[in-house]
Formats: sequence, structure tokens, C-alpha cells
Amino acid sequence: MKTILLFTLVILAVAISGCQDKKKVRNTNTQKETVKVETKAVLIKDTTQVMETKTATATTVVKEAPEYLLVGGCFRIKDNADRMYDKLHKEGYTNAIIMPYSRDLYLVAYEGYKTEKEAITAVRKIHKIPGKEETWIYQIK
Repeated sequence: MKTILLFTLVILAVAISGCQDKKKVRNTNTQKETVKVETKAVLIKDTTQVMETKTATATTVVKEAPEYLLVGGCFRIKDNADRMYDKLHKEGYTNAIIMPYSRDLYLVAYEGYKTEKEAITAVRKIHKIPGKEETWIYQIK
């Protein structure tokens, strides 16, 4: 009887130690590698042929998202916002945008600026134009 008990204990000890080795192998196989990703701003270059003899190269800088907008109007009806947007484009404000402000309001902006100082300078210029005295600065949060 002692022999059977001793033999059973030896088999259990071998089985348990074998399971622990398999767990270690599994852990080493499931280690993950960390990948470092870097992003960089890209400059876009356009090349055009001029008079078949000279090549002119223009560099366009990718602009960051503006933090301040010069708003000319805020409308509840989208068609009114579209009309003001078209009017601004005809007046030469090619960067004009329509921005949803809330569920049922639309801001129509002349242009966006990165700093508050730039926006203040621009709004002072626009205020001098008759009919545009109501333009205001909206800070994007």
C-alpha cells in the first residue's frame, strides 16, 4: 500500500511540474512588441510648366486647424447660411465656411485664424467695411 501511495505521489509531482513548464512557454509566446509611430507634417510641391522653357515650383504648407473664426452670421435655416456663404465667395472670401454650431444653428465664417491676435487684427479690418460691422470672433473649443 505504501508503494502505491508513493508511486501515485511521484506521478502527480511529475505531472504538476510539467504543467508549470507549459505555462512558462505560453507566457513567452504571448509577449507583445511595441511599435513606435512618428508623424510628420508634409510639404506638398506643385510643379507647372511656364512658357515651355521655365519650370516654376510652388510649395504649399499644410495649415493647422484654426482656433478662432470670424463669423459673419448665425442662421437657423440652412438655405440662409448657404446664401451668405455664396455671397462671401463672390466678394472674394474664398476660405469662407459653414460650420454647424448646434443641432439647428449654422455659423458662416469668413476665415479661421490660429491665434487670437491674428483674429482681432482681421476683425478690425472687416469692421471698417460698410455692412460688416456685426462680424464677431468665435473661439473653437
